[in-house]
Amino acid sequence: MKLKLLVKMNETEFEEYIGDKEKRYAETLASHTYEITESADIRAKKSIQQYLPNGFYTKQHEFYKIVYNSEDCGYVWIKIDEEKKSAFLYEIFIFDQFRSNGIGTMVMNEIQEYLSCKEIQYFKLHVFGTNVKAIKLYETLGFEVAGINMYKKI
Repeated sequence: MKLKLLVKMNETEFEEYIGDKEKRYAETLASHTYEITESADIRAKKSIQQYLPNGFYTKQHEFYKIVYNSEDCGYVWIKIDEEKKSAFLYEIFIFDQFRSNGIGTMVMNEIQEYLSCKEIQYFKLHVFGTNVKAIKLYETLGFEVAGINMYKKI
């Protein structure tokens, strides 16, 4: 299947992406977790290293740029486990200036079509509860809540 919006990253693009991802993930951790252990920067870096022990070459992980009208407008990071017939979307990130234009929906549909061609039966993802727009998009695309993490600051 030829992908229309998703273009595989090369190693240099991956390194740039991971640097950006670590910063954004640290900001998310800082605003969504309330554990007083190590800094959000360190936790973000450790978490990504845990998921990607071999970086760009970590098996089953695929990294894409989202290209629309010849412009880079975001990223996708997905893990595909063909043996288990499942995939996990680690990230779909649309740059601010390209949001609310339907690109996220088009990308998610393209990913689902790609996974279907690979005979993947389960497509999973995580979304923070405060990301209302993303939750709405995923529900529109047929995703269902599989569990809920809750917290209380005391």
